[in-house]
Amino acid sequence: MSSPSSASTPSSYPAPQPTNSLLLAYQVQTRTILLAGGGPVAASRLYHLLCARPKRLVLFAPDNEDIDDEFRWRVEGESEEAKKGREGIEIEWRKQEFDPTQNKEDLALLDGDEIDMVLTAIPNPTLSTEICRLCRTRRTPVNVADVPPECDFYFGSVLRRGSLGVMVSTQGKGPRVAARIRRKLERAIPENAGEAIENVGQLRKGLREVEKGTGKEAIERRMGWMIRVSDRWSLAQLGEMDERMRNEVLAGWEKDEARGYWDVNRGKYGGLGWLASFASRLGVGTCPVVKDPDGSAARCPFVMGSTGFVLGAATAGAVAAVWMRRQ
Repeated sequence: MSSPSSASTPSSYPAPQPTNSLLLAYQVQTRTILLAGGGPVAASRLYHLLCARPKRLVLFAPDNEDIDDEFRWRVEGESEEAKKGREGIEIEWRKQEFDPTQNKEDLALLDGDEIDMVLTAIPNPTLSTEICRLCRTRRTPVNVADVPPECDFYFGSVLRRGSLGVMVSTQGKGPRVAARIRRKLERAIPENAGEAIENVGQLRKGLREVEKGTGKEAIERRMGWMIRVSDRWSLAQLGEMDERMRNEVLAGWEKDEARGYWDVNRGKYGGLGWLASFASRLGVGTCPVVKDPDGSAARCPFVMGSTGFVLGAATAGAVAAVWMRRQ
């Protein structure tokens, strides 16, 4: 065991922030999930579950006037959109209340090894608390809607764009605040961010076909090259990457070239793309302080500071010139 470096200081490492939550992207493709409830909150839960693509969903909700329209549409809708949303997922709607305190079959469902997760969104707090207790004694993760102490996990405010998923969580303390923050993030992230991620995935797949090595050196070289390439493309540019661009980028692998957007689009704008390629290699148009391909020059501290200095000098010069003319 290595001893701590004497050069290390407490400020060298980030201090833990005790939020009491481990933020994860939990994979449920092989799981069976039970959802109790059929109102608006249950419909919202159902949407997120369908996005996660579990193996099976067991739904408990009486089929009456209290069933939310969205819930019914997602489960029984006949439109192509509704069918596609539940495609590949086994859905069983048991049109009755889930009550393991009274129904032996419901209790047996929890006692077996069939259910991996339980969500409740029902207007019966006493029953919800009992369901939570039964689940926890069986080590089954449970979420009771709008009751943080009875939640082993939370549903945050989620932004989804293709393969991009961003969750904002307030640990159950302020869902509306989480939604406001998520909307701010939506405005900051390019619309084609999902496509950008898909295209990077295709580029990585293509690179593994070119360089099939499985050793440490090969893996590190692939990772390093991908980082260099990704850092030369903005998110918006990555969203535009098609097969031609991808192949031209991959052609730079053998020469150890990290080709940027303008390197593979030199013919754009009447052939002036080559000038943009040259400028990008010199770092023109990017902030020398915050080296972010998505960064705005208007927010660059170097540009802002330099601009302030130039404007200040120009103002002082103008004032001095006026003063001299009056003498």
